Amino acid sequence: MTPLTRITSCFAMLCLCATLAAAQDTTQTQVTPQTRTTPQDAKKEAQREAKPDARSQSATGERVSAGSAEQAVGQLHNESVQALVRADTTTLERIWADDYSFTNPGGNVMDKAGYIGALKSGGLKFETLDIADMKVRVYGDAAIVTGRATVKGKSDTQDINDQVRYTSMYVKRQGRWQAVAMQATRIAQQQ
Repeated sequence: MTPLTRITSCFAMLCLCATLAAAQDTTQTQVTPQTRTTPQDAKKEAQREAKPDARSQSATGERVSAGSAEQAVGQLHNESVQALVRADTTTLERIWADDYSFTNPGGNVMDKAGYIGALKSGGLKFETLDIADMKVRVYGDAAIVTGRATVKGKSDTQDINDQVRYTSMYVKRQGRWQAVAMQATRIAQQQ
């Protein structure tokens, strides 16, 4: 893997982490999000919980609202972001499905084993991961997290300092949410 490919892969992984950082917070956040709840948010949540089609089953078989699923995915995403910054591969092994894949801004695809290996070897290291414009949408047993991330770190000997837009996909399998895919697109520098 060339240094540029590795850097691009690093950006993409940082984006995945960023996506996990907050459920619906649109303010800029670094690693740990602050969720704000307004009266309008509470009213929308109550309306969602009142609709039968806005509910799904939890792992224990109880009915839960789509809002609860959004919170669960957002929390999992937050854990993933923190794990990337700490290079906590044990947490990432749990959150990422075995068939997880990441498509970096250069169009290169990295699987779970490759990404975990780069973190373990120190070839990929994230210093900070700032996220903004994050949104979580749940569709039954699938969820999509979108947002923008500013990533700083190092890939081998090259510095990472980029802004990307990302889309992460989560699937609920055997009662638990897991990340299955992520794609990141570099935001062009404004001149």
